[in-house]
Amino acid sequence: MMSTIKFETEQDKVNHLQSLKNIPSINPKIYNQDDEYNRLDFIKHSEMGIGFVEEIISDSEIRVFFASGVVTLPQKSYLNN
Repeated sequence: MMSTIKFETEQDKVNHLQSLKNIPSINPKIYNQDDEYNRLDFIKHSEMGIGFVEEIISDSEIRVFFASGVVTLPQKSYLNN
């Protein structure tokens, strides 16, 4: 199911990330490159911190929005073996 949340500005993304951080019942998934992610998944990366999946680029890559910027990360790395 495709999410209909759209972000018009960078500030909208920052606000969304902050709202996720402020809801105690929402815990981020610990990022693991072997896992599969969906758009808007809330994740915690060991170096980048807290973010959310902004876009699924392909079966093996995701684009994640962090407060420090957008990063492309691998997912389902077992597909490349």
